[in-house]
Amino acid sequence: MKTLIRENTNVAGHLLKGKWESPLKTVDDLQTDEGSVIRVNGKRAGAYKDKNQNVYMVDTTCRHMGCEVEWNSGDRTWDCPCHGSRYSVTGEVLEGPAKQPLNKVEE
Repeated sequence: MKTLIRENTNVAGHLLKGKWESPLKTVDDLQTDEGSVIRVNGKRAGAYKDKNQNVYMVDTTCRHMGCEVEWNSGDRTWDCPCHGSRYSVTGEVLEGPAKQPLNKVEE
């Protein structure tokens, strides 16, 4: 029971932290082969700029339970700290429990 409470508290902490975070970067701040949480039209988004300067932007809200995904620079994925879902740079599900891709964001 203690483990269940501790894990649920941890998930709630990640959920709230992600919702309150206010990123300062914009898409123009991204370097080649860099991903980051940014601001687009006043809202939180995730962006990745590939080696050909193509930019992929996604809504950072995980489609499983609504936590905010974080950029994993080692694997170049968007990872959910709450339940472990992983998404590609374009938002496609790589690992569940999420079943739906991240929503796309337009500038």
